[in-house]
Amino acid sequence: MKMKNSPILLSILFTLLAIVFPFIAGVIISVKNISSLSSIRLIQFIAFAVGVLVTLWIMKKSKFSFKDFGFRRFKAEAWMVVIVVFELVAFFNGITDQDGLSAQYVLILLLFVIAVGLCEEFIFRGLIFKYLSANGLKTAIIGSSILFGIGHLANVFSGADLLMTLLQITFAFLFGLVCAEIVAKTKSIMFPIIWHASHDFIAFMTDKSEPTVLAISIYVFHCLVLMGLAIYFWRVLFPKKAAMKLENPESYV
Repeated sequence: MKMKNSPILLSILFTLLAIVFPFIAGVIISVKNISSLSSIRLIQFIAFAVGVLVTLWIMKKSKFSFKDFGFRRFKAEAWMVVIVVFELVAFFNGITDQDGLSAQYVLILLLFVIAVGLCEEFIFRGLIFKYLSANGLKTAIIGSSILFGIGHLANVFSGADLLMTLLQITFAFLFGLVCAEIVAKTKSIMFPIIWHASHDFIAFMTDKSEPTVLAISIYVFHCLVLMGLAIYFWRVLFPKKAAMKLENPESYV
């Protein structure tokens, strides 16, 4: 296989692409010294909206169809209830009063998180997941999740609280892992997009300027639930190997 067509190389390049859009938005915000939260979110929305268009163009030019990338309907399943409860727990942290919670800010924030959900899911659970699938489903699931977590390492250098940053990276990996498993199970990217956008919206609405014990506890709780979901989906996706391991434990020693 030629290097230029290597799924791993392409996946790394797509990860860099995902980082480009927030980086450009950050540069513009810094250079222009913009302090208005509504203006910041608007610039970020525009950057990610461009990312959505670029990613869709790449998908269209690829050898795969949009259906291959997961543009399919999905059916409601019981595990979705767990995810809904999982998200609602964040409201115990209270609603933040960012930008006075004006209607304008909420609308811009909504547009922003939708753009983020579309852009990042198109890249990580669309492009990267599909290309890594050439090396096997497990590689696609784990590889896309690791790259998604790496994509959040930039927070370490942004002056964010170290503990919260480490929790965010752990959460990003686990979130990416579960989303990838959902794509593998449902053959659809639609639910991860909705979940991603919804999670970001709730996170911004309940975010506090300084981490509190409650906020950290919610993050830990979220990570534990994601671990449980990841194990559940893994056993659903790969039941035979799990059964063999239970029946013949000595063969794995």
